[in-house]
Amino acid sequence: MDLRQSLDQPVSDYMLTGFAKVSFDDSIKDAARTMQKAGATEAVVMRDDDPIGIVTERDILYKVVAAGLDPSATKVRDVMSAPVAAVDSAAKVADAIAKMSKLGFRRLGVTRKGKLVGLVTQKSMVSGGLERHVILPELASPDALACPYCGATVGDRNELSIHIDHAHLGLGLLEGDPSKW
Repeated sequence: MDLRQSLDQPVSDYMLTGFAKVSFDDSIKDAARTMQKAGATEAVVMRDDDPIGIVTERDILYKVVAAGLDPSATKVRDVMSAPVAAVDSAAKVADAIAKMSKLGFRRLGVTRKGKLVGLVTQKSMVSGGLERHVILPELASPDALACPYCGATVGDRNELSIHIDHAHLGLGLLEGDPSKW
């Protein structure tokens, strides 16, 4: 599959449907256990049957652990991001990547007829975790390379890889080190 075909695929081809769910009243400790059991780096926060936010490993690490809060006493509602930023299931991968980059997020909800039906993550699109992956583009000019996401000019392929990794994906993904995911 070439770059254009890859970026034109619908996000529904890459979405995760078995995502973890936690209650907004759960403790961070319980949420972390739910995420661990599901093998997930995030959980959709529910109030009754409605998704109202998302909590991630980074939220737990930065907003709870680094802040010295007690994970047993801290509630999910106190650290979650809300609302869940989303794209329609028919949206193109390129649109989802652009939205993630603009918002500084690594994951988006996927909706169909206004209802949350899955999550799409940078990891699911880029790493091929669902047996498919988006081809990462590199646009070359004779003197430099331009980032396909934001247009920034860099000197060589290594600089472009580092730029995309830092600015658009998060540290570690392009280096091939799964422990950084």
